[in-house]
Amino acid sequence: MNTRQQLTIGIVGLGSHGTRHSRALQELGHDVMGADADPTIRADFAAEFDTTTFEHPSNLFDEPIDAVIISSPTKFHEPVATKALEAGLDVLLEKPLAHTVESAERIAQVAERTDQVCMVGYHHRFRNPCTVLKDYIDQGYLGDITHIQAKYIRRRGVPGRGTWYTSREIAGGGALMDLGSHALDMVLYFCDWPAIEDVLGQATSEFGPREDYSYLDMWGEDGEARMYDVEDSVHAFLEFENGCTASIEVAWATNAESVHSYDVRGTEAGASLDITNTLDEIDPWIDHRNDLTLYEVRGGAADHFVNSEIVCEQNDPFRDELATFLETVVTDTRPAQCNVRQALQAQRAVDRVYQETDA
Repeated sequence: MNTRQQLTIGIVGLGSHGTRHSRALQELGHDVMGADADPTIRADFAAEFDTTTFEHPSNLFDEPIDAVIISSPTKFHEPVATKALEAGLDVLLEKPLAHTVESAERIAQVAERTDQVCMVGYHHRFRNPCTVLKDYIDQGYLGDITHIQAKYIRRRGVPGRGTWYTSREIAGGGALMDLGSHALDMVLYFCDWPAIEDVLGQATSEFGPREDYSYLDMWGEDGEARMYDVEDSVHAFLEFENGCTASIEVAWATNAESVHSYDVRGTEAGASLDITNTLDEIDPWIDHRNDLTLYEVRGGAADHFVNSEIVCEQNDPFRDELATFLETVVTDTRPAQCNVRQALQAQRAVDRVYQETDA
């Protein structure tokens, strides 16, 4: 991708996600400026990246920047993103698009009206085995997709327990909004974005609120469940208008092995995709899986099974997502991947599951 033109990217929300984006941007030869309400975080960011920071995003948007990456708490996506879009800036938002479907719709409306790029960070779609599987699906190799089984579960991975991550008002939800938005986005992507006809589901909160919640490490700080009114697991079954079905299991904490996988079943072949990528902040036994297998039955001299292991070069999906966004900024084109229309459809799917689970 042609991202050689040096850009200056504004980062709103200078915590772990904003810092990760900034490090990748500097590696790609770009400059960053930042905004965050926390003066300590601003000072640390300014020192690490030798740049200017602001308390308010509006001051950042007055600077000569080329685009904005927003990694603030989800409730603040709408006011920051719409202001950036109105200022003529392309935007990359951390997923999900917003904390409610109504807020997501307003962001999408402003993006359409201003004709600015608005991408949302569903980075797993940029993993090489995911793009390879999607290509097989689009070629018709699997035939008609009839069912997808999606799992995204962590053994003990409640993030920031008791902080904004586990506040319905600020985050919009729990495990479904966090992990489930990834899983539903991927299912819709593989099924070619069908409308949902029916949902049956159940949400529970068994681990996060417990005083004796045990874990080895945690993404974010442990607020000891002082603010915890969200679900930590969801099981759902979805029926789509095109006849395809999907089962979704997501959990921040469970008594099982961590896994992130998709079993895709078609009329001509099936596929098993395992992209489990545990983090040391969650699991000290790091497990980076990057596996794709195709399953077929063939005739000929004798009927037989064929299991084909697909070997892909391991790539950095965060970096490739970022490079895609920068390419749209440089070339003034609309992204085919993870654009605001797709993100809004994923948000509506999350909202529909919430409606049917009473979470």
